[in-house]
Amino acid sequence: MKMRVLTRRQTLATLTGAGAAAYFIPAWNDAVEAADTITCAAATPTVTEGPYWVDEKLFRSDIRTDPSTGVARDGVPLTLTIYVQNLSGTACTPVTGAYVDIWHCDAKRIYSDEATYNPGGGTGNVTTTGQRFLRGYQITDSDGKVTFTTIFPGWYTSRTIHIHMRVRTYNGATVLSNFVSQIFFDETVNNTVLAQSAYSRTSVRDTTNASDNVYSVANNTRMLAAATGSVSAGYAASITVGAAFQTPSVTTPAITSGGVGNAFSGGAGLSTGSWISIFGTNLASAARALASADLVNNTIPTSLGGVSVQINNKPAFVQYVSATQINVLAPNDSSLGSVGVTVTNAAGTSNSVTTTLQSVLPGLATLSGYVRAVRYPDGAIINGTGNAETGYVTSAAVGQGTILSLYGTGFGPSSSTEATGLVFTGAYPATNRVTVTIGGLSADVSFAGLVSPGLYQLNVTVPSNLADGNHAVVATVAGSSSQSGALLKVAASAKLAFRRTGRRPAHNVMAAGTAAG
Repeated sequence: MKMRVLTRRQTLATLTGAGAAAYFIPAWNDAVEAADTITCAAATPTVTEGPYWVDEKLFRSDIRTDPSTGVARDGVPLTLTIYVQNLSGTACTPVTGAYVDIWHCDAKRIYSDEATYNPGGGTGNVTTTGQRFLRGYQITDSDGKVTFTTIFPGWYTSRTIHIHMRVRTYNGATVLSNFVSQIFFDETVNNTVLAQSAYSRTSVRDTTNASDNVYSVANNTRMLAAATGSVSAGYAASITVGAAFQTPSVTTPAITSGGVGNAFSGGAGLSTGSWISIFGTNLASAARALASADLVNNTIPTSLGGVSVQINNKPAFVQYVSATQINVLAPNDSSLGSVGVTVTNAAGTSNSVTTTLQSVLPGLATLSGYVRAVRYPDGAIINGTGNAETGYVTSAAVGQGTILSLYGTGFGPSSSTEATGLVFTGAYPATNRVTVTIGGLSADVSFAGLVSPGLYQLNVTVPSNLADGNHAVVATVAGSSSQSGALLKVAASAKLAFRRTGRRPAHNVMAAGTAAG
C-alpha cells in the first residue's frame, strides 16, 4: 500500500546540541499541533454507499493519481478535511484511529476500478478495472481529523456533485462501527467548478443538490462541506462527521498494514539512515515531540515518551510519537530486503509489519504539494503559496536562474563518518550522484549531501528557460526518483534584484532559516 497524507502544515523542526541543525520533518495529520477546541456537531445522516464502492485498502492522503502510473486526474484541486466525532447525548469526543475512506468520480464522471460502462455526456464506454485513482483512506489523529488532496468530482445523470465516505472503527481485525455517508458542496461553488473546461459534457446537468435523491434527507446540511478558495488556487473544504461510534478498549499498539514509509514522500518502505513515519493505533498515550533536553550525548534517543521502535531488531531514533503516528530515523543496516517493524509502549509490543529496506528511497520535503525550499541569497522560504511562516520571510514563487536549496531524505550513503542519530553541524557529499529536473528540464546541482541526521540538502539552479507556472521537481539517485506531484512555482516577477557575486550557498541549513552565503 502506498502512503500519502496531506496536512495543515509541515513543521521545520530544530535540534540543538553542539551547534544547531535544522531539518524538515513532516507532521502528517497535524501530529505536532495542539488539539483544537472541540465544538460538538449534530448527527450526520447515514446514506447509501452507492454502486462504486471498492475496498481498495489504499492508505494515502493524495488520492488524485492511479498508483500504478502516477498519473493524476484532471480537475479543480480540492483539499478536504474531515473531523470525526463520537456523539453521546449532548457530549462529543474526537475519534482517534478511525479509518476514513473516500471515493468519487473524476471531472467526466468516471470512477476507477469499474468494468466497462458508459458514464454518459459524450464520454463513451470506459474500462477502469485495476485502476485506483480518486480512492484512498486515512486514519484519524488525536483530533479526530484526516485530510485528503483530491479534485472536485463531476456530475452524472440523476446525481449532483458528491464524494462518498466510509468511517470504520476496529478492535484488531474486528469492525466495531461502519458508518457510510456522502459529502456535498454549495451550489455556488459547484457551478463555478462545472464551468471549467475539464468538466465540459455534451449534455446539460440534470440534477442539483435540491433535486438529488440522496441529499433529500432530513438534516442534509450536515453533509454539506464548507468550501473556500478559487478554481485557480484550488479549494479547501472541511466537514465534521458526528455519529455514535464504538471504539476499542484495548490499548496495545497496532501498526497499520502498509503503514511504514518515507516521512517526506510517503513512499512505501524505508532506507537506512532515513526519516520514516509509522502509522497505526494506540502507538502512544500522548503526543510528544523531541526537545533538546531529550538528546543523550547529543544523540537522538531511541525511546521517547515511553515509546520505542525496532526495525529489523535494531532500535530506531525517535523524533515524534502520538496515538496514530511515529517519526523515526532508521538505524544503520546493510540487510536489504524484507524487514520487520514493531512499536513498544507501556501496554506492550505491536504486531510486526513487514516492509522493504532499500539502499535508497528518495523523498523531497513538500508543503501543500509544493517543495519547501530556501532561496539564495536572502534565505527566504519558497513554499508555493507565500503563506506566512512565523520567524521566516516567505515567497510563493522563485525566479528563473535562482539558486535554491531543496531538502529530502532517503538519498543513500554519504561521506559522513558521523554515527547515525548524532546531531551534527557540517555537510557531507552524497556518495551517489544526485540529479534534479524542474519542469522536465535538467537543473544544475552544485551540491547534494547530508547536512543533519537523515536530512539531505540539494543546491540547485532553476533553469533559466523555464516558463512561468507550476513545475514538477524530481530528484533521482541510484536509479530511484522522488515522489511525483512535488511542485515548484516559478515566476519571472519573483526574481531578486541583486548583483550576483558568483558565490554559492554554503552546504548547510541554518537553524534561523537563512541560507549561508
